[in-house]
Amino acid sequence: MGKKKGRRASVDAGLTITSMMDMMTIILVFLLKSYQTDDVSVAASEDLQIPISSAEKAPKLAVNVIVSRKDVVVDGTFVLDIERGINEETGEEELSIPADEKRGQLISKLYDVLLEKAQTSKEIGAKAGSDELDFKGEILLQVDKRMPFSVVREVMFTSGQAQFSNFRFVVIKGGPG
Repeated sequence: MGKKKGRRASVDAGLTITSMMDMMTIILVFLLKSYQTDDVSVAASEDLQIPISSAEKAPKLAVNVIVSRKDVVVDGTFVLDIERGINEETGEEELSIPADEKRGQLISKLYDVLLEKAQTSKEIGAKAGSDELDFKGEILLQVDKRMPFSVVREVMFTSGQAQFSNFRFVVIKGGPG
């Protein structure tokens, strides 16, 4: 007759390396999916101090216009210089768009650059055939908090004339709330 093979004592292995790797992979995928970044970069500068706000919305990706105390830049490309002068009555520094750069309230060079951006965005949206890439006329304004409202109004007017009518201002989160 044959010999019976002895039964081995079963050992409860607990958690194995394979199941731990599976668990870590799932946690990693979850963290990568839930991680968010903002698409807007703000370059710190003495000429650009962003205002502080209690706003909660994150900025969306759009055409980025920076109006500092020195110049106007669209998507990283220089457009024009801001003119600095002294107010004769108060003796304080005045900032303005140079008169030779304007037609009424329209800033000529800024209008040309923004109109080109609008046309390019429309062409990309039409070729892609996606609602997500359609031109929505969104513009992201980074404006120095010390900038006179007259300059901000002229930039907004010019943007609107170039088919960018959905304004979003970049602010630094802070303040009450």
